[in-house]
Amino acid sequence: MEIQEITPQEYRVKVINSIKNSHKDLRQESKGATFALTYGGTYKALMEKCGIATEEDAKRIEKAYHDLYKVSDQWVAEKINQACKDGYITCAFGLRLRTPVLKESILNNNKTPQRAQEDARTAGNALGQSWGLLNCRAVCEVMEQVWNSEYKYDILPVGQIHDASYYIVKDDFKVICFLNKILGKAMRWQDNEVIAHPEVHLGGELDIFYPDWAHPVTIPNDINEQELLELLLTEKHNRE
Repeated sequence: MEIQEITPQEYRVKVINSIKNSHKDLRQESKGATFALTYGGTYKALMEKCGIATEEDAKRIEKAYHDLYKVSDQWVAEKINQACKDGYITCAFGLRLRTPVLKESILNNNKTPQRAQEDARTAGNALGQSWGLLNCRAVCEVMEQVWNSEYKYDILPVGQIHDASYYIVKDDFKVICFLNKILGKAMRWQDNEVIAHPEVHLGGELDIFYPDWAHPVTIPNDINEQELLELLLTEKHNRE
């Protein structure tokens, strides 16, 4: 299925990111295929693990992905080639992953050992996955400001996963707006030459889960107390 509103000439960051709201179900459905291709899978993985019925469709999706992300593909390939010389790759914030098999191998020919191909995929995955540390960095920035504020007993960090952090927050508009403001700023950090880009920017939004996990409300960055009240009342009305 194709999204008719977006043509290849319109593949821009804001347009693509808008799919999160305009085509939520399709976006969710695409994640399996996207992850498989991001981490070195081929059209065969799409057929075997993602339920793509025909080889023709799987190859079309594979080609479309690599056409769209050709710059990223090239960047990863350069890092892998360097790992063959150095014996390691450098991930986020200087973290090194050793690649001794790659250092002893020549990639992309019929003599390349299977283990080397596997290590290349692992190293390529690490290059992207390691930037999940940005989430840890953001939590540290947020909590440093919380502990130095009047809300130090009102915001408690309770968990982290790869791309999200969780807090227990006092049911108070001032507290929520304060957290939303500092969290949005922390998530926009990209003062590192590897991830700095004039067009592609990082970011994040605060979701309130209330009264339970089945009812998230996404809070725009830098919303004020009155806007937050209106948003929550609108969400409450829509649910009723």
